[in-house]
Amino acid sequence: MTGIIFTLGVLALAVFGVWAWSVRSHADDLAAWDTLETTFEVMDRSLPPLGHSEAPPCEDEQDGSLTRTYPPSTGPQAAAVIGYLTQLGWTQQTASDSSDVDPSVLARLTKDSGGRDLTITVSGPGLNRLVGSVAGHSPGSRVGCLGR
Repeated sequence: MTGIIFTLGVLALAVFGVWAWSVRSHADDLAAWDTLETTFEVMDRSLPPLGHSEAPPCEDEQDGSLTRTYPPSTGPQAAAVIGYLTQLGWTQQTASDSSDVDPSVLARLTKDSGGRDLTITVSGPGLNRLVGSVAGHSPGSRVGCLGR
């Protein structure tokens, strides 16, 4: 009887440990996503988008994503969007850092948020032309998505 109680106690402790790790990991994922969402909200006030989407980590897939599309005739220039994000503390990757084969990707910007690497991709026909879309990516963890 003592062995069964001890085994159940150890098993309960292990389950509690996995649950605590999952909750903590998910909280970190959401904090990083909130940083990305705040960047987009600030950008929306200065550069109003035509369309948008938002999905925090574990909602539709493991990672979180935000996208903004702009009107083809009145949107901001791609260089203005990149400059604006750089002023907000985002770092633009150089061409050698990026492995994009998609010619519509004009810039990839990164930022660290609590150990999570956030990424924003700016796409369009050219730097001196109107931007097509801006997509943000916030990584999520498999452990954090357990039970969600």
